[in-house]
Amino acid sequence: MIVMKKIYLLSILAVILVCDLSTFSLQAQKVIRGPYMQSPAPYSIIMRWRTDSLTDSRVNYGTTAGSLTFHADSATPTTEHRVKINGLSARTKYYYNVGSSTQVLKADSRMYFTTAIDSTMSDPVRFWVIGDFGHGNTAERDVRNSYYNYAANHPADFQLWVGDNAYSDGKDQEYQDKVFDTVNSFGNTFLNLPFVPTSGNHDWNSICAWTAPCNTDPNLQTGPYLNIIDPPTEGEQGGVASHKKLFYSFDYGDIHFVCLNSELGATSAANDWLGVQRYADTSFNSSPMLDWLKADLAATTKKWKIAFWHQCPYSGQDNLTELSSFQLFCIAARNHFNPIIERYGIDLVLTGHDHNYQRGNLINGHYGYMASFTPSMMLNNSSGNDDLGEAYIKYTNGPLAGKGAVYVVQGNSSEGNSYSTISHPAIHWGEACDTCYGSLMIDVNGDRLDGHYFTSNGVVRDQFTIKKQAWTGIDEEDAAFDHFYVFPNPFREQTRISYTVLKKCPVKIDVLDARGKVVMAYFSGYREPGDYQDMIDMDKEYLPEGAYIVRLDCGGVVKYRKIVKAN
Repeated sequence: MIVMKKIYLLSILAVILVCDLSTFSLQAQKVIRGPYMQSPAPYSIIMRWRTDSLTDSRVNYGTTAGSLTFHADSATPTTEHRVKINGLSARTKYYYNVGSSTQVLKADSRMYFTTAIDSTMSDPVRFWVIGDFGHGNTAERDVRNSYYNYAANHPADFQLWVGDNAYSDGKDQEYQDKVFDTVNSFGNTFLNLPFVPTSGNHDWNSICAWTAPCNTDPNLQTGPYLNIIDPPTEGEQGGVASHKKLFYSFDYGDIHFVCLNSELGATSAANDWLGVQRYADTSFNSSPMLDWLKADLAATTKKWKIAFWHQCPYSGQDNLTELSSFQLFCIAARNHFNPIIERYGIDLVLTGHDHNYQRGNLINGHYGYMASFTPSMMLNNSSGNDDLGEAYIKYTNGPLAGKGAVYVVQGNSSEGNSYSTISHPAIHWGEACDTCYGSLMIDVNGDRLDGHYFTSNGVVRDQFTIKKQAWTGIDEEDAAFDHFYVFPNPFREQTRISYTVLKKCPVKIDVLDARGKVVMAYFSGYREPGDYQDMIDMDKEYLPEGAYIVRLDCGGVVKYRKIVKAN
């Protein structure tokens, strides 16, 4: 009888112990990163998250909140969960939760996603660009919150990173604290907004340190950034397969995106895929990355082409993209990326690296230092503001078919600087100060692309538009003049206007103030067909610093250009 009691008590203790261990296991299993989404596509998406102990993986999902009737699984026990959901419908909102095959580990009303449009749809596309953001500070928080306010009624389809995502070295813990954090960073944002990434030099410090310098085969490089991301590398979302996370491409509606890696420089020729050792040599155009880039752009037939990487090819602050000891990556990107992407008609280039916002005009063919910039490289130096009738035009046929790209630096999403004023012939406008933080929203709708730079306070400080337009219908015989440029702009004392007269006509050139009053009558007389350059000396008329308008009238055909006289 005593033995039976002992056996009974031991059984009870065993049950209690098992229950306690089970309870402990359930309590220990929790999501400590994410979930977050990768590779947003019309019919699929990749869900990632991290747990503090090994479990299998399950995503429950459905089109009705509270009724998640479908699930996708991965049976392998892991703490780094990856589940690809297939068989989705295009442009459809889904709700989801994540966990294991036995329990839900994270559910939240903010956990939903909307699939991408497919190639048959003409819906507008919106994406949000941030760069150099990974400080986990209040500036990053304010930039995030300004997005919530700006896009309250029209959320972005995805967030696009232009590098330096986690300071200072791209370590896993830095990503945890400065990217996936929910207080100052984007942990909650990622619950319903996928991100599309490229890397920066700070991210690469934990992969192949740029300060070393790096000299490792890129095919063998690995580290936190590459472990976190899950982009389309096999051409499954359009484009040519790269077979590696280092660089990739994808289609989203009628847009072809190309993600390049400006950190792949090395001391040995075999590993120097960027060509940083031949930074000023424009004949360098062959490496695994550059060869893939040419094949990828040659294959796409999409209307819009957008490239993004980290190291900015143009900056007007502190000579950042001129010759210096550690900015050769910027120069190499300009000399080796730009000729290829311009040859294949890239419309917009998004970069970071310099901690400010800068936006260029529509330019083509400049690969050297700023002193080599000529007016012929400026296809349009107007404001780009369609509200002023000055949108940039990308012609789809004719002599300028596919020519011209707008280059943007979006590098102040958590850090600003005030090294110097912004001055570069390729840059139209920029903002730089120690407390100037912001981000960029891009909207693409049919033949129109709009960009709006807005600050962490929610103020729109810059806007530009690119329009696709056929050359057909432009009557060159009846047109009076063409190619009206101003260079430099802004300027201090003098600026030069360039234009082409197509047929003999009376030409009148005036400078107007902001109210439209003529403050300088520069020229009046007949001109024969040909190319002309006129120097306008603003100091001669003692005109103060500020914004003015140059009006060119050729036989009743009138064009305007905004100019800025700086101090």
